[in-house]
Amino acid sequence: MAVALVIFARWNPLGCFAAALLFGGAGALGPALQSVGVTQGYYLFYAAPYILTLVIMIATSSPSRSLAGAPGELSITK
Repeated sequence: MAVALVIFARWNPLGCFAAALLFGGAGALGPALQSVGVTQGYYLFYAAPYILTLVIMIATSSPSRSLAGAPGELSITK
């Protein structure tokens, strides 16, 4: 998930911080709901960070934005 976090944040340190908070919140969702008494399907909430990663990677992927913020050795030159 760390690679997805950096790609999602487009190599921006503040974006990485915000994305880490987003993924951390998704990771805390399962234990928090289980602690307040949600017992039905709590295992699906443990999958929330992985589902969120897939959704964000699909939503933010586009050929025109690929590697837009990448360091020089990763960018595509035309």
